[in-house]
Amino acid sequence: MKAPLVLVVDDSDITRTVLARTLGRAGFATIQARDGLEGAVLALREQPAAVVTDLEMPGMDGYQLVRLLKSDPASAHIPVVVVTSHGEAPSRYWGLRTGADAYLTKDHEATDLAATVQRLIKVAPAPTPPSAAPPAGPLDVFARVVRQLDGALMQATLANSLLERGVSSGDFSETNLVVLRTVADVVDVHALAIAIAEVHTVTVHVLLPEEFPDRGVEQLARAVLAAVPVNPGATVELIVNGDRNSSPAPDLSALYLMPLPVRDSRGVLAVLPKDAAQFAALSQPLIERLAGHLALVLDNARLSQRLRELSMLDGLTRVLNHRAIHDRLAEELQRAQRYGHPLAVVLCDLDHFKRINDAHGHPAGDAVLLAAAQALRRCLRTADAFGRYGGEEFLAVLPESDLESGRQAGERLRRALAEQAIALPAGGSAVVTGSFGVASDSELLETATASVLISLADQRLYLAKEAGRNRVNP
Repeated sequence: MKAPLVLVVDDSDITRTVLARTLGRAGFATIQARDGLEGAVLALREQPAAVVTDLEMPGMDGYQLVRLLKSDPASAHIPVVVVTSHGEAPSRYWGLRTGADAYLTKDHEATDLAATVQRLIKVAPAPTPPSAAPPAGPLDVFARVVRQLDGALMQATLANSLLERGVSSGDFSETNLVVLRTVADVVDVHALAIAIAEVHTVTVHVLLPEEFPDRGVEQLARAVLAAVPVNPGATVELIVNGDRNSSPAPDLSALYLMPLPVRDSRGVLAVLPKDAAQFAALSQPLIERLAGHLALVLDNARLSQRLRELSMLDGLTRVLNHRAIHDRLAEELQRAQRYGHPLAVVLCDLDHFKRINDAHGHPAGDAVLLAAAQALRRCLRTADAFGRYGGEEFLAVLPESDLESGRQAGERLRRALAEQAIALPAGGSAVVTGSFGVASDSELLETATASVLISLADQRLYLAKEAGRNRVNP
């Protein structure tokens, strides 16, 4: 059996000789190089089973040699052992970070080197077929170094741009768009998408750099959702940035799906390239190397959003909590007073809610509160604000609405609540009604506060209860 070939790289003649004899006694064949440049030429040309190199050498040092060998597809499979007089932690850290497979100091036992090389050769991946001729000499090696440095610089620049733009994004949706636009900067695509699937929600964000068929967006969304299985009952939100047309659906056979390592959820990046072959050769490896950065930006955005939600949303119903809805009312009231626009509020109290808890238990009460909040919120406009004001009380803030518009909105809310049969956790269902009080800022002085407006709506709510419940007052 042919002895495995090991390349020894060191600028010291004595050290090279000692290392070569040690490896020779262990059954390895060796070739030698006096510096990193000569070592790179031999490694790429001779394809040894392993490389043993020093760090400190004139010209191309060991760090640069390791980086080149591990970045070049023709030599990335070759195990590299660093043998150096440096035992400091920073030297060891950087040597391993550049891609070295093992790190030994020059005071190691002779058997350690042979055993390490033997172990690494056994687990080394199979070589890939060469895509280019081996280097003819030092100039070819320098050209490869320059390409490797350019590639690393491009990746670092992209990662830095992604992190800067992602950190400055205002919310999770905007961060998704930042990630997609960053990818679009380096890939020629028809369309891009990101899907993040959590327990109760799935967000699919699509970016169309140019006009794209409307049916194609639907197909793209289905393909992305299939890659991140959606939990039953989860809400799917599709956000599309870009223009659509009525052209026939495109061919999605070249669609590339890359999992994103997002914590506590399932994420995927979808890329529909214009040129599949060019994408596979040039852009796909770059995107895959950026996967960790993409996921980090998305993770940070999700964490920031969750922290905002914890401070603003009611934990059970997921609508605005008492403080947040009161603050929103104060903001809208100030805006209405400044510009002379009407503003109405609707205060709702669920009728006989205590009976639900007494008869069916608190889990049933929680289910009723959640279903009621969802039913009421669906009846409101996007511009309206809605929150849980108290135990079973909900408050709706209606900009650009006078008292009559507020009363009509209150009636829609009342009907939506009364017409809904709410499933209970233990089985069966319940129908819950509500009493509503409506007030408008036009009834008050211009200096009226949010608390005064709520107080007026509260008084009318209790009049509705005294009048028999399940009604709107006025």
